[in-house]
Amino acid sequence: MQNPHSIQPHSHFTPTTRHEQPSDSEFRGRVSVVAWAVVAATAVSLFVRLPGIFVIDFNAFGSPISLQFSDSQVMAIFLALLAASGAESAIRVHPHFRRKSAGFWATWSYWALPAALSILAVVLIPQLPTQITQAIGLLVQGGLVSVVMFALYATVDAGAPGFRRGRLVLNVLAYASALALFLLVYQTRTRSLLSGSLVALTATLLAVELLRSTTERRELVLSHALVVGMVLGESTWALNYWPLPGLTGGLLLLLIFYLIVSLAQHGLQNHLTRRVLIEFAVFAVFALLLIAVVGPGF
Repeated sequence: MQNPHSIQPHSHFTPTTRHEQPSDSEFRGRVSVVAWAVVAATAVSLFVRLPGIFVIDFNAFGSPISLQFSDSQVMAIFLALLAASGAESAIRVHPHFRRKSAGFWATWSYWALPAALSILAVVLIPQLPTQITQAIGLLVQGGLVSVVMFALYATVDAGAPGFRRGRLVLNVLAYASALALFLLVYQTRTRSLLSGSLVALTATLLAVELLRSTTERRELVLSHALVVGMVLGESTWALNYWPLPGLTGGLLLLLIFYLIVSLAQHGLQNHLTRRVLIEFAVFAVFALLLIAVVGPGF
């Protein structure tokens, strides 16, 4: 007869990864939902056109101001908000924020790159020549959104093993997105009010992502990113009066963006010295010479 005291209750045996697996699976599920939602919304924007132009009238300092928004601009704003909310939902699953019960101010900087990619998708995908290439563009967009979400998740904790790899992926995507935006905007030759505003907004979002890991003080990240966006918007406005080819103008804007963001990174880390300024000045001269050789019409 078996001794009843020799039977150990199974309820005491729990896997060591019990508290980790639900978090990871929940994160993957949220990333999948966000990616498909953004792709579906972008696809809808290709076929559905909103009626007319939305106009907002208001007074600023006693002067009447009228803001006009086209259907593509409205969809870009909607998709940016959708991607930002999706990034918030996915990042909140990370144990770092669950333990700290972090508020809004701790996670808003993770919205920037997904929002910027969504704005770029609304601008770039309709420019593709055929429906097949547009469908491929939508699939690429969904893949990029997923990659960005996983890279953002990996860079929440600076001490995590995948932090550097995730940071590298985010940096590459941010600068590649900036180049794609600058080339498209400069080639289309749209009005300075529209092109400058689009570049300023997207450059601000990309700068937030590039500066996010340099300091824990989010207010400094935002202020420096706003300066980057303002400089790029003003630069776009000025370059529109210069009859340069699209490639040359886009490369010049990318050079300005890189220099301003790099100086901001060194400033936030208190590494901005005379030697650093000289190094960037020399780099800017060589970059301008290279653009003069590669870019026609400089």
